[in-house]
Amino acid sequence: MKYKRILVGVDGSPQADRAFDVGCSLAKVLAAKLYIVWVVNRDRGMDSSFGVNEDFYRDQYAQVKDKLAPYTKKAADQGIDAETQALVGNVKVLLSKSFPAENKIDLIILGQTGRNVIGKLSIGSHSTYVLQNSDVDVLIVK
Repeated sequence: MKYKRILVGVDGSPQADRAFDVGCSLAKVLAAKLYIVWVVNRDRGMDSSFGVNEDFYRDQYAQVKDKLAPYTKKAADQGIDAETQALVGNVKVLLSKSFPAENKIDLIILGQTGRNVIGKLSIGSHSTYVLQNSDVDVLIVK
């Protein structure tokens, strides 16, 4: 199978940066389009338990958009056809189902763990969920 549309989930962690580097390498070799996605995780439990409101998510979204700029530049400097997106929502569903379906993704690349300390107890809660629930191939980078 030739991968033509590769999704890389980033979150600023070293593992996600390694996943991004692998995604860039594969995109170059395969002449594939690279989708670089950073999701601001919207947790309904946190919303109700801690009174988190829309302003919080708007602020997080704005920060994430700025943090995506270096990824965009690095991909462009390598001549990679890349698109970056900041999204707000359930990170697990967006990375495993919604975004891949809407963009015809055929490979998802994620870091083994991310910034969530609790999630680092295993492969990573988000990575594990995507691995188990995605309809497309998933590559987990250590």
